[in-house]
Amino acid sequence: MSGRAATGWSMHHVRTACHTVCVSARTTPRTRTLVIVMIVAFALVYAGVVALYALNERTVSRGGCLDGAAPDEIGLSLTPTAVDAAADRLAMTIDVESFGPFEGESAGIPDEDLTLLITDTDGPRSYDIDAGEIPSPISVRLVSDGQIERWPFDTHTVQFAVAVLHEVDAGLRPVPLDVCGSAHVPGWTFSSLQVDGDGDLVLGDQVVDEISLTATRSAATVAFGVIIVALMIVMPALGLTVAVRVLRGERKAEATLMSWMAAMLFATIPLRTFLPGSPPIGSWVDYLVVLWVVAGLIAALVIYVVAWLKWAPAGERPQR
Repeated sequence: MSGRAATGWSMHHVRTACHTVCVSARTTPRTRTLVIVMIVAFALVYAGVVALYALNERTVSRGGCLDGAAPDEIGLSLTPTAVDAAADRLAMTIDVESFGPFEGESAGIPDEDLTLLITDTDGPRSYDIDAGEIPSPISVRLVSDGQIERWPFDTHTVQFAVAVLHEVDAGLRPVPLDVCGSAHVPGWTFSSLQVDGDGDLVLGDQVVDEISLTATRSAATVAFGVIIVALMIVMPALGLTVAVRVLRGERKAEATLMSWMAAMLFATIPLRTFLPGSPPIGSWVDYLVVLWVVAGLIAALVIYVVAWLKWAPAGERPQR
């Protein structure tokens, strides 16, 4: 009996040890592979974001600014300085590069009074340039057309006309212009195109051509926002995984994990406000991501409370 009992005891422990070693042998390569895949994915995403940021094109095509205006043209430089996507406004400065036929004895000073006209502004649309004075850059706010609710894939376009007039025989006549521009607005890229005028600015019987300026978020900004949204989605996935495993009795129920889930719930709002460009409340990201992240975290917390009530050992009642 003792020999058989000893043999049975030994075989039982051998089987248990074999089971443990076999399970470890099966799970260790899988875990190692998962860790390697996560590290490689992180490195690729990081390298991609850095490359997008380094290659981000933030300059509008300068066009004639590189060559300078012709002698019979006035050169204007348009420089976008800010994009207010929520208010549909685009700030821009207008500077005179050269006065062409109206250049005075000193460079950068006109010898005649000029008037600059610009359409689609949120403010004055005419500016006087006095003879014999160095003109200051003109700051304007253009009314743009865009939908910030589509963040980060929103585009904001403004179409405006610009002209410079001088007085001839008690009347104002336009001056040929050479318009160019550049921009350095973090998080935005710009493109411009000359289009036919729609009649907003008519001088005599001639409709002044317009400039269509489009601002789009840079690729680095889009990638940054997408990664933040992906990280938000990971949080409820982790919480639900833990809650379901504990409810099924596969893991031990510990009350301290509920604080971890609550912390992830409270971290959702800071992540939401950390999105680049500050999309307003009610954007697509709120309906398709943030709402369901909050719902998933609360569901995980509820499931875990049920699991804790089911599996946690009962406490001892105090004796009176």
